[in-house]
Amino acid sequence: MLPAASPRQREIRVFISSTFRDMQEEREELVKQIFPQLRRLSESRGVTWGEVDLRWGVPDEAKAEGKVLPLCLAEIEHCRPYFIGLLGERYGWVPEEIPPELLEAQPWLNQHRKQSVTALDILHGVLLNPKMADHAFFYFRDPAYAAARAGFTEEDPVRHERLAALKDAIRQSGFPVAENFATPQQVGEWVLRDLTAVIETLYPESSIPDPLDRAAAEHEAYAASRRVYIGRPEYIERLDAQAAGDGPPPERTGARPLHRRRA
Repeated sequence: MLPAASPRQREIRVFISSTFRDMQEEREELVKQIFPQLRRLSESRGVTWGEVDLRWGVPDEAKAEGKVLPLCLAEIEHCRPYFIGLLGERYGWVPEEIPPELLEAQPWLNQHRKQSVTALDILHGVLLNPKMADHAFFYFRDPAYAAARAGFTEEDPVRHERLAALKDAIRQSGFPVAENFATPQQVGEWVLRDLTAVIETLYPESSIPDPLDRAAAEHEAYAASRRVYIGRPEYIERLDAQAAGDGPPPERTGARPLHRRRA
């Protein structure tokens, strides 16, 4: 069972991964109908809610996938440990090459060059990171739904085999998998159910911070986003010495003197 979160960790940021052209209705349902409900519930518990779906609303699959891979991998790390994976009957776009700078930053990609971007999302976000337990959820669509729609089924036998292997790896991973959703509305209901349970467990009503704690947490988050690094130890020593003393700070050499205004 998930432990309740501390007042300083009151944020949920979820990454949504899916294949592209066959999951537009599902992403639309989540973004417009389900996530607003989860946001309201989160805010009622003093929690900041956010979701990341970098491909939502982008019209061209190949262009979107080609540009979005580096951003996806970075955002997955920012969203950990929250991840939603949607899979139907398409494996998704497989990049012909991965930029050298991305391979240098993410060496594990060298072992997965023939994988689709969606599969890379899932590997990086969940399957290669066992700490995602209890926070990652997968939803597989009913194959009959795709069979009735052009372009929703993988025709390439190699990619079809890789999709089957990916689904099996997810099933065997132990992460929650809900299978055979029949409509975008149904998967929306499942996501709402699962993420509501996460919020209720991590942030029960009894854990709602008082206004002072909430303000302190907000200030802390603001300060963390604007960290200042002082690289010379002697500066720290001088600051410590000044804090321990009683007198005014020494006048800086070359500083302009302060003049009081005459009454």
